Amino acid sequence: MSPHQTSGQAPGARCRLTILFTDLVGSTTLGREMEAEDFATLLHDLREICRAAVAARGGAIARMQGDGATIVFGHAAAGEDDGRRAVDAALEIHEKVGAMRPEGLPARLLPLRMHSGIHAGTALISDGDIEKGVFDLVGDVPNVAARLSQRAAPGQVLASADAVGPNAHFFRMGALADLSGAGFDQPVHVVLGRSEATSRFESTATRGLTPFIGRGEHVDHLQAFLRAPEAAPRAMVVSGGAGLGKTRLIEEVLRSIDPREALVLRGGCENYLGAEIFQPFLQAVRSFIGLKDGLSTEEALALSRQALEPWRNELGPRIDSVRGLVIASPDIRPAEAATRAIDDLAAFILALARSRRVALVIDDWQWADDATRQLMSALLQPAAPLRIILTSRSRDDEDLVAGALQVELKPFSGAETERAVRRWLPQADPFLIARIHEYAGGVPLYIEELCHLASADQLSHALLTGGRSGWIGALVTSRLQRLPEKHADIVRAAAVVGNVAPYRSLIAACGHMPDEDILRALAEADFLFADAASGGLRFKHGITRDSVYESIGLKARRVLHRRIAEAHASRGPGIDHEDTLEALAYHSFGAGDWEKAARYAEQAGDKATLAYALDRARAHYKAALDAMDNLSERGRDVDLHWCLVVNKLGMASIFDPLSLRNDVTLFERAAELARGIGDVDAEARAKYWLGYMCYGFGRFREGVVHAKSAAGLARKVGDPRLVAQVDATLGQILAAAGRYDEALSLIDAAVVTKKRAARPGGGVAIGSAYALSCEASILADRGDFAAADACFDEATALLGGTNHPVANSMRNWRAVSLVWRGAWEQAEALAIENARVAENMRGLLLLATSRAAAGFARWRRAGEGEALQQLRDAIRWMEGRDFKFFVSVQYSWLVEACADVGDIASARRYAAHVLLRARHGERLGEAAASRALARLAAKADRPDDCARWMKRADLSARLRGSRRENALNEALAARLEASAGRPCSARRVEHAQAELRAMGMNWYADRMLSPF
Repeated sequence: MSPHQTSGQAPGARCRLTILFTDLVGSTTLGREMEAEDFATLLHDLREICRAAVAARGGAIARMQGDGATIVFGHAAAGEDDGRRAVDAALEIHEKVGAMRPEGLPARLLPLRMHSGIHAGTALISDGDIEKGVFDLVGDVPNVAARLSQRAAPGQVLASADAVGPNAHFFRMGALADLSGAGFDQPVHVVLGRSEATSRFESTATRGLTPFIGRGEHVDHLQAFLRAPEAAPRAMVVSGGAGLGKTRLIEEVLRSIDPREALVLRGGCENYLGAEIFQPFLQAVRSFIGLKDGLSTEEALALSRQALEPWRNELGPRIDSVRGLVIASPDIRPAEAATRAIDDLAAFILALARSRRVALVIDDWQWADDATRQLMSALLQPAAPLRIILTSRSRDDEDLVAGALQVELKPFSGAETERAVRRWLPQADPFLIARIHEYAGGVPLYIEELCHLASADQLSHALLTGGRSGWIGALVTSRLQRLPEKHADIVRAAAVVGNVAPYRSLIAACGHMPDEDILRALAEADFLFADAASGGLRFKHGITRDSVYESIGLKARRVLHRRIAEAHASRGPGIDHEDTLEALAYHSFGAGDWEKAARYAEQAGDKATLAYALDRARAHYKAALDAMDNLSERGRDVDLHWCLVVNKLGMASIFDPLSLRNDVTLFERAAELARGIGDVDAEARAKYWLGYMCYGFGRFREGVVHAKSAAGLARKVGDPRLVAQVDATLGQILAAAGRYDEALSLIDAAVVTKKRAARPGGGVAIGSAYALSCEASILADRGDFAAADACFDEATALLGGTNHPVANSMRNWRAVSLVWRGAWEQAEALAIENARVAENMRGLLLLATSRAAAGFARWRRAGEGEALQQLRDAIRWMEGRDFKFFVSVQYSWLVEACADVGDIASARRYAAHVLLRARHGERLGEAAASRALARLAAKADRPDDCARWMKRADLSARLRGSRRENALNEALAARLEASAGRPCSARRVEHAQAELRAMGMNWYADRMLSPF
């Protein structure tokens, strides 16, 4: 039994399947309206329709019950076109059932209609019985297909993106069905019917092409080849794996051909069951003639006569043979037409090539049938001026044309992937782009499909939590099934090890070292490649690894994980190997050894936290929590420890809360667990982290509620350090909510308490440092920049030179303070350094805010459009992840910038975000945005609107007690009066300038002298 199978009482195999669930609409009503015998006949005819449609497309009926059928495609061997066959079968069933006129059925109930759902993925399939049907299907895939059928309207076919994949172009699609409320986390297509498209490229073009990226050298090479029709060799093969952009490259080359100078004959090969013999050549000839779907036989014959008769003098009766191949007509005898098909088609194409420049382009040559290959050989025999370009996935000599020139496409570089992702996900941040590149291996099609699957936030979460292969998994599993079983076993074992499989782990899983011939074969099959860095093998991209891993049976998978875990454990508990903890955590989890998995994952998280690798720490802590949730027995001690690990997760997440996607479920559960146990200390800490995470998510009002609750509980416990810690955090949240006086009181008292026990680099020092930076931000907002600088300096000293993430948070506030002061060069330099550190630490929140500050400072300093774009990009990252933490600051900068450059629509859109945040208690950007809107209103000669916005700016400054904002409001009011020529405006301008200079805001004071 191979590792992808399971054993026991219910043997079965994990398979990549496409499942069609189809059901007759209104069968209850039909059964009531019809005589039993008539209804039985109807059901019999319905089943026959299903059987015929499925058999013609290589599917299998898993179960037929009553008026519905569960149908599988891909059983025994997954195919790349399983989704296409399933949708095609559904459409045929719908059409034929709709044409039924059953005896005994009232006309008012006609036409009969089906509703169908199609989904694809990995399911467990085993032989069935009289109750279960021909096959027993277990897993989410058949359930989803059934639910899609239930959701489909009468006559409708709903197909998930995983099922349709790249075959969508063969069908006409309606708007995507919105089934998010029903728990569907991927696009669902409404299939309207078959389309006229003949290649995937045609459909991709309809939804918008990814900008042509790289490949410039290949374009030049192919264009030069086409411009030299007499040169040898006359064929060129563009090879590369699935999705590398072979067809897109050809399209780009063909754009340069003037149809008046050269004729392009274009066709493609398919492995679809219904593909005809000579398919690419017949497609090319039909296109030359002008034939297309929807023409009557008479119209097709007329077009063929018009296009082919001019060649009769040269080719004689061969023209009739060509017509017979491309047109189905009773006037043409097919047997005679096919007798000399190869010679006749070759003669016709060569005649075209002698009359003018001809480029013959054929896609997917690897699927060419034997007759098509013979015809190609016939075309290459004579020395005719014909240029031939083939695209192929295969690099095997036997699959390619002898003597042809070779062009091999490679995956995108990281920079090329970034350009492609930006086309579809402009909100994608650098970390998400890097993950997409790694997971897709730089394959353009995979990159594009990943971007189409979800929003930036959903995709980032999917890639962080195990990937999202979607329909691409069908490509992988179909290739895996074609491998010899011995080779496939090694690929599966490597998938269990991970994306990279060190030889020691691979040997532990397999029991032996694969020989050189096998390793070479696996590399040629595009599965595993030697990796010098790890001393083992690596998958080409994460999609391949995840698809293979998903296909392995649960029992076999656990056996392999257990073998590898035991091998790591045998290396010695006292030896601190670099990856031992992480490997033990991962493989113990995979083996279902939950106690060990929890212990090792927590230790790995602690190790990552000490190294400030907080993204890895979060992943390990979440794994530890999942493992504890799987324990069969849980008592008080386990529950308390679960709460402790949640606290650790909070510590690892607070400096990048975007990683938790605004989800406080775990923290709420920890608080409930602690309350249920009756442990006040644990409940206080759980409430503390719940409040802190709400703060990180920008949910300040909720944060205040939870932090106050934590403060009360901490006082019950009687732990002064805990009280100080909670009070400091409560002060920080109150500061964010604009309640400065309360915040300062709490922060000052807490810092005094905590400083008594502080040590450089210690936990208390780190907490105090962040509290001091929050106090500094209050002082800076109120215009006391000297006191703010003193607070920042004190916070820096407390950190003792540590590179803890809190240092970057503190420097970020300092950069904001410099922006408020108008010290643009200093702000830009500090923000650039902050961005560098944030990128190294993979902290998206800090990276976005730092890039925004640097962009705004440079734009204010130099007026560079590129700097303004940098600010816009940072805002996009925030929007892509539903960023809320002090976001009014960055949005207000963009409002100001857009108002200055006259982009009124954008200024208003971004101002709406600022005002929405103000409604939630965050007012830091409110006055700045209001002033910008007042300026726009004044320029538009809307004095009432101007006054309204100025009043709002004054209110915001007054609520926060911000001398800085009051001065800026006064400065703008003075400039507005001066521009209106009002008396006493000069005195008001001088007063405003003096106030700004008194706070060190010289740039703003000088700006008052410039024209309004």
